[in-house]
Amino acid sequence: MPLGLLYAVIFGRMVQLHSADRSTILEDRFESRTPLRAARAQILDTSGIVLAEDRPVWYLRLDEPAKDRRFFAPSATLERNAKEIALLASLTHIPALRLQETLLNPKKTYARFAVNLNSTEVDRLRLALRSLSGTGLRLERSWERVYPQGRALSHLIGFLKTEEGSRSGVMGLERSLESQLLGSDGERGSLRVTGKYGANPAKTFVSPNEASPIVTTLDARLASMMQEELRQLQEVHNPDWIACVVVEVNTGNLIAVGGLPDFDPNHPGDGLKRDADGNLLGHALPALWAIEPGSTCKPFVVGRALDTGAVKKTDTFSNYGGSWNIRKPPIRNARGVPNERMTPREILVWSSNICAGQVGLKLGKEGLQSLFADFGFWDELGWIGPEPFLGFQPKGNQWDGSLGRVWTIPSVSMGHQLSLTPLRLACAFSSLINGGWRIDPHLIQQKRNQPKVRILSEDTSAFLRDALAGMVEAEHRHWLPKFEGFRWGGKSGTVQKTHEEGYTSLFSAFGPLENPEVLVLVVAENPKGKEVYGSKVSAPAAARILYHAIQLRDLKNGPLELDSSPVRVEKP
Repeated sequence: MPLGLLYAVIFGRMVQLHSADRSTILEDRFESRTPLRAARAQILDTSGIVLAEDRPVWYLRLDEPAKDRRFFAPSATLERNAKEIALLASLTHIPALRLQETLLNPKKTYARFAVNLNSTEVDRLRLALRSLSGTGLRLERSWERVYPQGRALSHLIGFLKTEEGSRSGVMGLERSLESQLLGSDGERGSLRVTGKYGANPAKTFVSPNEASPIVTTLDARLASMMQEELRQLQEVHNPDWIACVVVEVNTGNLIAVGGLPDFDPNHPGDGLKRDADGNLLGHALPALWAIEPGSTCKPFVVGRALDTGAVKKTDTFSNYGGSWNIRKPPIRNARGVPNERMTPREILVWSSNICAGQVGLKLGKEGLQSLFADFGFWDELGWIGPEPFLGFQPKGNQWDGSLGRVWTIPSVSMGHQLSLTPLRLACAFSSLINGGWRIDPHLIQQKRNQPKVRILSEDTSAFLRDALAGMVEAEHRHWLPKFEGFRWGGKSGTVQKTHEEGYTSLFSAFGPLENPEVLVLVVAENPKGKEVYGSKVSAPAAARILYHAIQLRDLKNGPLELDSSPVRVEKP
């Protein structure tokens, strides 16, 4: 019975082989298929400067047993082997002794050497391997992701991780644009023939196709200068972290976004800071960390109150001697604010907390809530990846009754009891001074046919531009940078934290004043130097970044001189 069963199995197999396509059977046994990985698409700035790209990395791979390698053939000699290995070593820049130890080891069947070769050297090595058939070596190409701009824009661009031969984006554009960055892989098939005849490389070939480059709205030149400014701010004021957003006020195109602590995407694990819980800070994008806007919220409240007729430009409001006893503790002004009645323009120039709270009461609960909704304070972006916290706003019952009248409404009018991300604040502030048109941030260059939505009148927007220029040009703020032939405006914010020690110091700068094009927001969290006011901590950096952004956009003819010390611009 065992013999009968064996004969039946053999007979069935013979029938199967006889009826099958023999060429298919041979191909299944002897055909080798090698995937050809497509390069990941480039990420470019608005001028075509490379922000991220794949560059070829070559490996020399040994994957033949010793019996099939020419170095162990009967005709092989020590002298011939030494010459051939020396030739391969000179072409690959691998030490000859290292190659000898691998190729002449009868127990070695697999090895992989990284070789740093240019395209000409790769072609020479290919020719040598063809002429020396049977070495057991073959060239294998892989891809390395390179970020030529280094730390500039690193939070926004992101980086890759490699797992089991596949690569994927970890954060930033590398993650959010994953599907657009991937090309289509190819394949090379060959018939492997044992012995000295080698392989037939011409069996099948499907070329890999790289995806089209992604062109962003970013400016690598400005981003490099921005990071230098932020590093100087860090050295002087030593904040816990810094965020910076540079945006076109009429389009929402992001020109630069960065912050500190940062990281080098070419070596993303090096030099990162950790918070008290041990979490890495360097990889996070500070522009997405919610902050209280402080006094940068006052132009929104004054502007909407003027636009709706809740107040007039000629109205005046009392400063109550510097202490408004509407509640306990009372609302006070910052040091240096005059104790006299103020118009809406003077409220912004002097940044009066007391008068801003009174304007908020004139505007009321519904007016403030619609203001924040219209300017998109808490709208999701949806294109940059996870947004862990969009910010907070007062709950429904906090707006009503005496609680709303003495606490919530005056507080939000000064930029307290609410928070939003610096990225959203920069875009909302742009709408204040661009003629009143709402904008949303964009990163990818594309045609947009979205209808414009006006959320503030042109007249009110012009009023705010003039008032915020007055804030910058006030004589007592002599520390703010002045630029010959270039006027700019801005608003500071200084938030004293209530649940912990420290301050948030921020400043929003825009220009040129006559026709605003660019807005720069700089946020410094918990500065530890001698100063904490936003106009002294963040404003100088914001102003200089703004000035360089305008220069790069060719809105001024010829070089202009800074009254403050010049900043070194790093070329990418």
